[in-house]
Amino acid sequence: MQPVLRFARRCYSTGLAQSTNRAVTWSKTQATRQAAMTGPRFEQTNMALQPNPIAAIDLIAAVPVKMVAGRKVSCDGGGGALGHPKVYLNLDDGEAVGCGYCGLRFQKDPHAHGHGHH
Repeated sequence: MQPVLRFARRCYSTGLAQSTNRAVTWSKTQATRQAAMTGPRFEQTNMALQPNPIAAIDLIAAVPVKMVAGRKVSCDGGGGALGHPKVYLNLDDGEAVGCGYCGLRFQKDPHAHGHGHH
């Protein structure tokens, strides 16, 4: 198993809630992947050779929580114009807080002193 996936699964087991049906069909009218990949369009396609990228949720779960000295943090997704609108997150409860846009997680460092923000 790839290290990123191992780390992502470990992150999920620490209490990050995920939909229980994320990896399966979620609608009564939705076909399974194997059933959907049939017919003339796919008859010459070797699915084992097709790209199967890691889902974005797995990639973001592999990013470690950023520890912050202050009680609040701003997140703009990084990357300048490729980011997202700036949002401010409150870190008072001491738990990791995820950005609603990009999923990056921030947590107040219990050992840091000061009231600045990141």
